[in-house]
Amino acid sequence: MTAYIRLKFRQTWDSTSFRLMLNYGLLAFFSILLLLAFIFLQVIGTLHSQASQQATASMSRLEGEFYIGGREGLVQAINMTISDQIDGRHEIYLLLDEKGKKLAGNLEHRPTLTETNKTEVPLILYGQPTTARLLETTLPDQSILLTGIDLDSMNDTIRKIGQACLATVFIAFLLVMIGVHMFRKELDYRVGSIRKTAFKISQGHLSSRIPLSSTKDEFYFLSSEINSMLDKIESLMTGIRHVSDTIAHNLRTPLTRILNQLRTVQNPQSNEADLRAVIKRSIHEIESLNKLFEKLLHLSEIESGIHRQRFWQCDLAEITANVVDMYDAYAEEKNLRLTFHSNGQAWVWGDADLLASMLSQLIENAIKHAKHLISVTVTVSEKHIQLQVSDDGPGIPADEYVNIGQHFHQLNPDSSGYGLGMASVRAILALHDGKLGFADNQPGLIVNIHLPVFKDSTGKSQ
Repeated sequence: MTAYIRLKFRQTWDSTSFRLMLNYGLLAFFSILLLLAFIFLQVIGTLHSQASQQATASMSRLEGEFYIGGREGLVQAINMTISDQIDGRHEIYLLLDEKGKKLAGNLEHRPTLTETNKTEVPLILYGQPTTARLLETTLPDQSILLTGIDLDSMNDTIRKIGQACLATVFIAFLLVMIGVHMFRKELDYRVGSIRKTAFKISQGHLSSRIPLSSTKDEFYFLSSEINSMLDKIESLMTGIRHVSDTIAHNLRTPLTRILNQLRTVQNPQSNEADLRAVIKRSIHEIESLNKLFEKLLHLSEIESGIHRQRFWQCDLAEITANVVDMYDAYAEEKNLRLTFHSNGQAWVWGDADLLASMLSQLIENAIKHAKHLISVTVTVSEKHIQLQVSDDGPGIPADEYVNIGQHFHQLNPDSSGYGLGMASVRAILALHDGKLGFADNQPGLIVNIHLPVFKDSTGKSQ
């Protein structure tokens, strides 16, 4: 039993949420304790100050009565004050003549006052023991006047305030502990949902997501960001599986052909010409595979962001003009008209070689499918640069727009190539914080690219 309790205590203490809430609870509790102690001391000081002021006021008033009406007037004033049932019950008076004989007052005997006890003097008042704050003075006729305030009611008030403070401290301690428990439960619940989702992900359930609360607090935004990250990871994992399966398929087919060709020349009847033909076809297949791997490595470098180290301010209009000029003769050979238009310099922050490679891929695709005309335009606005490549070819179905740029995706499976051209375009745009869109040219396809305008350190567009 002791070992179990020790284990549970250790598990509880090792919990970050418990220690965090405990520290917060202790801070709140001691803050309340200090505040109550300050209030209690201020109340005591105020009550004692009021008692002292009341005793001093009574002394001053009676001294005034003496100077006005003499000893007889003072006796009459004391008797009238004592007969008042409102103030007389808590005020103490004693007037003695020069021989020490009592002349008036509600105190029977003169107490001995010193510097240490005059603030709280024990005495008998109306037959009951009590404590009082007293002042003593000798009048001009050598009579002695004592005035004071009964402190029992004040001490009773102080005791009640002290008890209330203790009760408040106890209640505050309970509330803080309840709050610590509730906060810990809430924190454990919110963190627990993240832990459960992380455990499911580690078990291979990549579709698991953290449930979002109805309240948009810090945990809501944290869970939302983690879910977005998990969406990206799942998308990447799906892409990796797709790429891996596609690579395996693209490798198996040519490797199978190479293997079958080599087996055909294994028999002794094969002559030298057959052997050379098989070697030639095998070399062609291997070179094709080598090109595939080169494209994949290049695409991987782009997606990893290595090329960001070569970023500089580039004029996209100039890059586009150079690429269009390079493909102009090739387009003429295909009996196509390739046009270019720009409304001015288009400064972007990026890699000029990658941007030129992206444009080359788009123009090659347009040349491959266009019938008569290919149009390339660069439009510069305050915040964005729009690059548009359009053709008048057969176009692409709208439901295929989302698939363009996926690794190894081809609209026509029987066409040559590996379907990595538009994948590289998407990767280059992602590296440059650009966006890719498609529209129907009726007939043909419009490729829309948006890139952010490069701004200098002052925030002005170049």
